[in-house]
Amino acid sequence: MLLNMNPLGPNLAFVWDVIALVLTFVVIQTLVLVNGFLQKREILPTYITRKVIHMFAAPLYVICWMLFSGEAASRYLAMVVPLAFIGQFAAIGLGMRKDEAFVNSMSRTGNPRELLAGTMHYAIVMLVCTILFFETAVPNTTPNPAALLILGALAGGDGLADIIGRRYGAGRTFGPAGSQKSVPGSIAMFVGAAGMSLILVAIFSINTNLSVGMVLLPTLLLSLFATIVEAFSPKGLDNYAIALAVVVGIVILSLVGMWPFAPLWTL
Repeated sequence: MLLNMNPLGPNLAFVWDVIALVLTFVVIQTLVLVNGFLQKREILPTYITRKVIHMFAAPLYVICWMLFSGEAASRYLAMVVPLAFIGQFAAIGLGMRKDEAFVNSMSRTGNPRELLAGTMHYAIVMLVCTILFFETAVPNTTPNPAALLILGALAGGDGLADIIGRRYGAGRTFGPAGSQKSVPGSIAMFVGAAGMSLILVAIFSINTNLSVGMVLLPTLLLSLFATIVEAFSPKGLDNYAIALAVVVGIVILSLVGMWPFAPLWTL
C-alpha cells in the first residue's frame, strides 16, 4: 500500500486527515502559483496556463484522496478543498478581493468575473464527486471508479481539446453557433478523456483492486459519449455537460451489463 495510510495511528486519524488536507492544498496551490508565474513571465500564453490548471487540478486533487485515513471525517475534510476554491472564485469574481496572478492564470481575458463561470463549475463538479465517490480511495477494495472517469474526462478531455482545437482547428468547426468545436479538438477531447481516466485508474490500482483492464472498454465508450456531448453542449456549460455525459453513460452501461461495478443508483 503506497498511500491512504495513517502513520499517526487510529486514535489520531483526525489529526492525520488535517495534515492530508494541508498537503492537498499545497499541491493544488503550487500548481496555481507555478502557472501564474509562467503566465506573468510570458513563458506560456494565458490559454495554455489556464488549460494546464484545468487538466491537472482535478486529477491531482483526486489522487490526494489517497492521503486521507479513510475514517468518517476524511470525506468532509477533503471537501474543504473544492469548497475553498469555490469561495475564492466567488470572492474574486464578485470583486470582494483581488488576486491578479490567480485571475491571469485561470481566465481567458483577465476579467475576474470569468471565475464565476466555467472555473467555478469545474470546482463544483470536484465537490460533487467528493461527496458521492470519496470511497474510491479506500485501499484493498474494488471501488467504483466513476469519479476517476468523470474527472478524467473533464480535466484531460476538455483541457486538451481547447489547446489542440485552438492550434489546429481553424476553419474546421461544427456545432451550434457561439459554441462551435473543431474536428481536431474533438479528437483531442476523446484522447485526453480516455488517457487521463486510464492514468488515474492505473494510479489507484496501486492501492486498490482496480485495474486498467477492468475499465478499458467502458472508458473508451464513455470518453466517446462525453466527446459527442461536449461537441454540442451550450457555451459555458461544457463542464457540467461532460460530467453528466459520463454519469448517464455509466447508467446506460450498467443497464446493458457492461459496467463491471455497482450501479450508481445503489451507492
